[in-house]
Amino acid sequence: MRLVFFYLVLVVAQGFLSALLAPVPAPDLFLIAVLTLLWRVQPWQLVLVAYGVGLLQDIMGSGVLGMHALALAAAALVASVVRAQLTQSGLFERMLVVLAAVAAKWVVVGALLAWLSGAPEPLIRTVAVASIDAALTVAAGVVLLPWGAALLERSKILRKELL
Repeated sequence: MRLVFFYLVLVVAQGFLSALLAPVPAPDLFLIAVLTLLWRVQPWQLVLVAYGVGLLQDIMGSGVLGMHALALAAAALVASVVRAQLTQSGLFERMLVVLAAVAAKWVVVGALLAWLSGAPEPLIRTVAVASIDAALTVAAGVVLLPWGAALLERSKILRKELL
């Protein structure tokens, strides 16, 4: 029940922070929600979950259907690769994993924006938005990932031996 409450708080907080910080992009709490599962599920499962969460984000935000889905799937894939290369678990690892995931997300979003608009002009604005989003998402990840990991540890679901 606490785990469901945690994910519901992330969804509500995403909407609240987006409205509160209107000119500035809010941290991507949907990405943080996906990354909480990074240490619990296999990489291919994480990519599928990330794609589903991205579709949910596209439907809730009434954006281009599939844009966030592809971006979160790429972020989950890159985060899995970076996580596999690291041996320690701590603050630096969490920051590096979140930063790599945000970078992958924005590479995909930038490519899709350039493809959909047909002009490189939106890419200049994308870099400014991506840098602010990356800083806020890394800060949110440092705070929220340990909380999500503790809730998943207490939960009986998603144990590696059961998957």
